[in-house]
Amino acid sequence: MSRKPRRTPSRKPAPVAVPLNPRTLLLAGLGAAALGRSKAKATVQAIGDNAADLRGRADDIAREAGVRVARLQAQAQKRLAPVRAQVEAFAMLAGKEFETRFSPVLVKLGLAEAPRKPAPSRRAKATAPRTAGARKRRA
Repeated sequence: MSRKPRRTPSRKPAPVAVPLNPRTLLLAGLGAAALGRSKAKATVQAIGDNAADLRGRADDIAREAGVRVARLQAQAQKRLAPVRAQVEAFAMLAGKEFETRFSPVLVKLGLAEAPRKPAPSRRAKATAPRTAGARKRRA
């Protein structure tokens, strides 16, 4: 059994210390300003592109929401139509019953007029037709 030789990791050179003087400080500041300016331009451009994309997506979402709302509204109206008819019929019956039961009270309180009595008919009373055998004979 032979041993493999050990490999030692390659050593990275130690970073060279940059002397801090006014010239290097000025150049570093200019580089940072230039880099910040280019990043700002790219960000503003991306925001402009994203705004148009966001507007289109918002329009699509609003359109889809409108379609869903219309569909749900139609379903609700379809389900409520029979109930609405029953409620309207009940309301009419309840109103008529109220009027008939409470009309004397409302008249006494002066909140309603007294119901008019039907006018007597001008027609003569109907009499039973006379038969030939039932006539009185005059002598």
